[in-house]
Amino acid sequence: MRQLLTAGLFLGICLLCTDFAAAQAPDINSLILELDSKDEGKKELAAHELGKLGPLAKSAVPALIKAIKTDSVGLRSEAIIALGEIGPEAAAAVPELAKILRSHSIILKFNALKALRQIGPDSLPAEKQIATLLESNNSYIKVAAAWTLWSVDTDNAENQSKAIKVLINSLDLPINEVRSDAAVALAEIGAPAVKPLLAKLKTKYQGNHTVECQQICDVFAHMGVQGEAAIPTLLKALKVEETSLVWRSAHALGAIGAKPEEVVPALIPLLTNSSAEVRAHAAIALGNYGSEAKSAVPGLSKLLSDSDLNVKLDAASALGSIGPDASSAVPQLSKAMQEGPTALTLTSASALAAIGEASVPALNKLLSNDSSLKLLAIHVLGEIGSGSSAAIPELIKLTKSTDTDIRENAIVSLGEIGPAAIKAESDLIDIMKNGKGKTRNTAVYALSKIGSKKALPLIKKYAASQSEDERFHLVCSWALLRENPHDPETVKAALPGLIKILSDENPLVRREAANAISMTGSLAKSATPNLSNALKQEKDQSVIMELITALAEIGPPAASAIPLITPYLNSHDPMLRVVATYALARFGKAAKSTVPTLEKDLAKHHGDENAITLWALSKIDPSPKRAKAAAPALTALLTEHPNPDARLEAAISLGEFGIKTPEITQALKTAAKDKDPNVKKAAEAALKKLGS
Repeated sequence: MRQLLTAGLFLGICLLCTDFAAAQAPDINSLILELDSKDEGKKELAAHELGKLGPLAKSAVPALIKAIKTDSVGLRSEAIIALGEIGPEAAAAVPELAKILRSHSIILKFNALKALRQIGPDSLPAEKQIATLLESNNSYIKVAAAWTLWSVDTDNAENQSKAIKVLINSLDLPINEVRSDAAVALAEIGAPAVKPLLAKLKTKYQGNHTVECQQICDVFAHMGVQGEAAIPTLLKALKVEETSLVWRSAHALGAIGAKPEEVVPALIPLLTNSSAEVRAHAAIALGNYGSEAKSAVPGLSKLLSDSDLNVKLDAASALGSIGPDASSAVPQLSKAMQEGPTALTLTSASALAAIGEASVPALNKLLSNDSSLKLLAIHVLGEIGSGSSAAIPELIKLTKSTDTDIRENAIVSLGEIGPAAIKAESDLIDIMKNGKGKTRNTAVYALSKIGSKKALPLIKKYAASQSEDERFHLVCSWALLRENPHDPETVKAALPGLIKILSDENPLVRREAANAISMTGSLAKSATPNLSNALKQEKDQSVIMELITALAEIGPPAASAIPLITPYLNSHDPMLRVVATYALARFGKAAKSTVPTLEKDLAKHHGDENAITLWALSKIDPSPKRAKAAAPALTALLTEHPNPDARLEAAISLGEFGIKTPEITQALKTAAKDKDPNVKKAAEAALKKLGS
């Protein structure tokens, strides 16, 4: 689950000599006290700040409930918004929020409806007051009420029907914000709204209402996989003359991401469409299908020389999404990377990184000449990681470069290649002994990543020395922790420094600190508040994944982070969703409040992602029913998933479930021959438990 995201991640060099910024957690108690201030402005600001803290501010709920009973519209509004941001933890506010729905203030009613929606099913006692507002003359309130009515009881077919009707009719209103809210609500409702939306689409198309048709296509796009039933209609829409409807249909098909055997062949002809917008969106849609769109590689490769820059960028990005199956496009991507402009250079470089090992020869050529792209090529080779082993000789040469950036980035990339770069060990040890500043730090980093044993005595010596500078001392402590992450004394010595650099300005440094902490498991439980605070402030996705993983490996003692992790279940990035799901599973029964969200996710996604969600549900809510639901998906995952960690968890869970079927037995027997020793051992243990 750990990977670099783009070549741009490396544009800052690892382990810079910078000051550390200590992140200060907001004082919730002080903000609660401010709510009783005599200064109205201070009270409103305090409520606003509490809202920004979201679920972390749950202790402020009683004070915020008190605030919504005051006469100040400004304070009441901010307090209502804050309660909504706190979410399910603010369920105690539902009775007071329901009262506000009977008030005359439009803004207070609107905010109260949104807050009830954010609180979720616990807002069900307010159902009658919410339903009454479906008849409101105010379109903002009407749409908000429909959205909230569905949200508080998603299994109520009658309410669902009422809400969908109101929301679909609201798509015709002239107010942009209202139409937008209605569209988002319909997308959230998902599959139940598809049939009535298709009926409206047919009516609007027959009436030549193109704009309305486009908007419905956008709703299907936001639905994702839940819009699968719309695919036949969207495929037909690809053949109409109206360009804007064609590209929106292509966009929706890509966002839905289902039935590749039908959709991919229908999208490929659009790559030669006369409209640049259609070509661009066809490329984006094909990229969404990943390796399942490999038949589109020739067409996408041709678009790298398109006359429109956006088309080139989207084609390069799509080829990267297809990954190793787009290896035939390496020559065109290499050419595009060298010709530019800058945006195309970086996008093509990122695509080459995603394609992986097949890109290495083209990148290696850039190392042996005076190309202005030498530094970028080094970055991309590091991003490819172990697949870049053919570039090791050239990278070793570059560790002696007089150009600081070239030298230090070459060292980092050798580290990212991992154990295959062990042949660089002697050179790196020499740099660690005789180098200075950042160069020396990066040598320690690389030696740790390649698994050098020869360097360990020196690293231990440097870590124990009081004469070394603070950053070098920390790097050495980090390396020792990676070598022996389960030794309590090593963890105790290294943890304070790693916690400190969770706030470093360099994302690679923050990522590696979180990664090292994750290796220590429950020994790092004292770091839970620091990891949580770092997660709350982090923007870099690769760091976020490592922070969540670190909290997950700590396990139940880090359950206080559940409110921070849960929102990532709605991420657009599937890898981030999987990491968040994994973390919640590791927290076990403590994550029970997330069960409704995880169950909703099963309707949004498919394949391996749903298998992991079903596995997580069986860990959070262990029961025969959950085990029975998860067993078929985990059986398939055990023999098919490329990640040994996923296969390991599947084997363990199938043994714990105690369900014995021919399919499960056969899958475990196959896994008992797995190349990974841990998977093999777990499968054998599971077979023994099942008496097979």
